[in-house]
Amino acid sequence: MHRILLALTSLTVCALTAFAAIRLAPFLGLLDMPGGRRQHGEPVPRVGGLAFGITLIVLAFIFEAPIPVTALEGTAILFVALLGLADDRWDIRARYKAIACLVLAVVLSLGAYHWVTPTAAPFQFLWFTLPFSIWTVFPLLVVMFWSLPQAFNLIDGANGLAIGFALVVMGSLWVAGYPHPLTIGGLIGCLLWNWPRARLFLGDCGSLSIGLLVVIFAQKNVLTANPNHMLWLFAYPIADVLLVMAIRKTLRRPIFCGDRNHLHFQLQDRFPRFQRLVVPLLLGISALCNSAIYLQGAWQILPGVGLILLLLFAAWAFLASTVVHRNRETANSADPVPPSSADTSALPAK
Repeated sequence: MHRILLALTSLTVCALTAFAAIRLAPFLGLLDMPGGRRQHGEPVPRVGGLAFGITLIVLAFIFEAPIPVTALEGTAILFVALLGLADDRWDIRARYKAIACLVLAVVLSLGAYHWVTPTAAPFQFLWFTLPFSIWTVFPLLVVMFWSLPQAFNLIDGANGLAIGFALVVMGSLWVAGYPHPLTIGGLIGCLLWNWPRARLFLGDCGSLSIGLLVVIFAQKNVLTANPNHMLWLFAYPIADVLLVMAIRKTLRRPIFCGDRNHLHFQLQDRFPRFQRLVVPLLLGISALCNSAIYLQGAWQILPGVGLILLLLFAAWAFLASTVVHRNRETANSADPVPPSSADTSALPAK
């Protein structure tokens, strides 16, 4: 009951903090303007991450219920939050953010390696049995701390998707015996303002810091017991990033160039009548994949079903994007038309 009360308190405080932050956003220059890949019709405040962070810090202090992170991890989360806040305000280039986060991942990996080494033995990762040494574990930790928060950031493109995915992961950890009530309550408080209609966005401040926070919690709770559980927990953002990279590589486009080839964009663009179902669908698939960390026996078929559905959707999205692009190139080479009159309605927006 104590945990439920903490979660409800966090929900209430975060929702109220978000309401105040929405009013202050125009004065802080934290508005997401429509245009380009952004299809919302009016400016939306990028203050979800700010409200979430303030809520966690204030409640952890008031209730003397510190967030279970080390000083190094807390500093890292604060750093990426400030980096994201600067990007929300002044638009930092993606490659510079990626480099800064990579340096941070190296530092976090050094701390995590010393934390897990005393209790670890040779471990299974994918289909391999690996010795627990700095040459195997440290590179995997760097990749984890760098790529997973970045992947979480990249799925933040549809109302409720990133926050909902964080809730799915945190809820799965709770079912597995690792509750984090302040975090779950704060996420729900943000979700109330982000879905179904977005009155605020997380912004990079929120997506990067929440992504890193969720990865740290998952790493502490499931990594040592079974490293493959990290892959199950983050199967959806991993698949989405690999999908986008494969499409950009195939179409010979820059890796850091934003587009609408993410799975949520493709489902929304190609099935506009079912846009409201896209986020629940992707979160449902994610929940099936996440269930691998707590289901036993015959029930373990469910995460397999989730993974198969995820891979099928990713394969469809890849073929749809590349085939449409090639068909367009073929049509243009056979019968050129002026760019102003070309029909691009079936193509992902750039």
